Amino acid sequence: MLCMVRGDLSVLNIGHAIVASKTGTLTGIIVVLMSLIKLQFKYKLPIFMFIGCFIGDLITHDTHYGYWWTEAAITALVASSLSFALTFTPAGKKIEEFLKWKILNYQKIQEYNYQQRIF
Repeated sequence: MLCMVRGDLSVLNIGHAIVASKTGTLTGIIVVLMSLIKLQFKYKLPIFMFIGCFIGDLITHDTHYGYWWTEAAITALVASSLSFALTFTPAGKKIEEFLKWKILNYQKIQEYNYQQRIF
C-alpha cells in the first residue's frame, strides 16, 4: 500500500486496503505455486516474491504513476527486498527453525494418531 500512495499515508482508505489484499492474495498464490518448482538456490524466495508480486500487481489494478509497469516493479522490489532481508537475517533463520520444528512435530503427531487408529 505504501507504493500505491507514493509514501503519503494520509490518503490511505479502504479502497487501497482492498486492492492491496487482492494483490497480496494473488502474490501468495503465485509464490506458492512457483515454490513447487524443484530448484535449489540461495535467492529462490526473493526472486519468486519479485515475480509473483510484479504479476499480481499488474493483474489487480492499473498503475498510479509512471509507465504501466512502474508501480508493479517498485512494489515487487520492495516486497522482494523485505523477503530477502527476512530470509537472510538471524530473525529469518529463527523463523525458519521454528517452522521446521512445528512441521516436524505436526508430522509426529499425525504419525502417532495414525498408529493409534491401527491398533
